[in-house]
Amino acid sequence: MRKPSSLYGDINLPRRDRPPPRQQEARRQLEAHKFAVGQILLFSPSAVEPVTARGAYSVVRLMPPDNGDNQYRLKSVADGHERVVRESQLGIPPFDRSLG
Repeated sequence: MRKPSSLYGDINLPRRDRPPPRQQEARRQLEAHKFAVGQILLFSPSAVEPVTARGAYSVVRLMPPDNGDNQYRLKSVADGHERVVRESQLGIPPFDRSLG
């Protein structure tokens, strides 16, 4: 027979029944990314970022989400400049549509 839960949750549950730790949650969030490291993508900055260069970028790293939108660290194919962008600003280049 199980004991009733306390105000602080059931701390007597076996480890396998406890919620996953933060690291596992972060890993799940990274797995939910639409694009992969090394993939070439088309970056389209928003209207409030007019001086940001659009074009082809390579995914360098998957980043945790910000306000529900996954983020990526990208490197420009043209000049090597790196930036962090939201998934909603990315698309698959026309030459690579069959891969997505």
